[in-house]
Amino acid sequence: MKRRLSFTTLLALGIVATLFSACLLAARGEEKIGAKAKSVTSELEKAKEKLAPTYRLAYQQKAGEMLRTRVVHLATVETKIKGVAQTTKSRTVSTRLWKIRAVDAQGNITFDHSVEHVEMWNSVEGRQESHFDSAVDKMPPAEFATVAQSVGKVLATIKIDPHGRILERNNAQAQFNPGIGEVTIPFPNVPVKAGNSWSIPDELKLPLEDGTIKKVQTRQQYRLEKVEAGVATITLETQVLTPINDPKVQSQLVQRLQRGTLKFDVDAGRLIHKQMDIDEEVFGFSGNDSHMQYLARFTEEPLKEGEQTAKTPSADAAKR
Repeated sequence: MKRRLSFTTLLALGIVATLFSACLLAARGEEKIGAKAKSVTSELEKAKEKLAPTYRLAYQQKAGEMLRTRVVHLATVETKIKGVAQTTKSRTVSTRLWKIRAVDAQGNITFDHSVEHVEMWNSVEGRQESHFDSAVDKMPPAEFATVAQSVGKVLATIKIDPHGRILERNNAQAQFNPGIGEVTIPFPNVPVKAGNSWSIPDELKLPLEDGTIKKVQTRQQYRLEKVEAGVATITLETQVLTPINDPKVQSQLVQRLQRGTLKFDVDAGRLIHKQMDIDEEVFGFSGNDSHMQYLARFTEEPLKEGEQTAKTPSADAAKR
């Protein structure tokens, strides 16, 4: 009886060992197959990357062209200082004009930049609202006087390369920037693929209470998300490189940030939509219990031929 039990036990152990070995070999086989599959997938991804189309992002204009865009900037600032809350709202709707003067053999574009029309509105809680429409009002409120003087005049003559980099700029008037952003979008000098990123360094100069200037190093980070039907979708975000620990400086900085989406017609070589949104909070900018929330939306898009001004949006549209 003992011999039979011993033999049975040995037989069972043998079967278990055989099964274990078979499982081990199968697992190793699966590992090899899995590793091979990963390798094939990796190679396919590399091949796909190599075969992915590239796109040349560049401005294309002709001498004599008149390019008009509608620029809308909405902002709402809510502050609370020593328990007292206040809300300030502003709205600027303007018509920006590029009058193309020349395009040279290298594709460099020289144009006059001006603002043909502007409508501005400002509301501070507890005060009378201010409004100015350059097409109607002859005498603007004091806070809009500088802007009113620049409407209809050439602000600057600018020369850019095809990729949007400014080569020359001659300012003729005090600069009026009706919102967030620069005049052009800087593109890479080489064709790019969907998923590629590029950045442009920048320096912001923020005035401090003591009369000095705080220089803040930033960069504009761009990414080509996709190209569909000839339209490139590009995301943009301002990245702050200089450490900022002073809430007073932060309260100014948040108004200069950009985060949004651009749409560019690759074939026509021109912007067809731009939208930037800001939603930022700062604590302690004016005492320990102070608080500020800054909400803003900036949009720009071409005007249709014969269309001069935009429908006036509500400032509350800045609240999302």
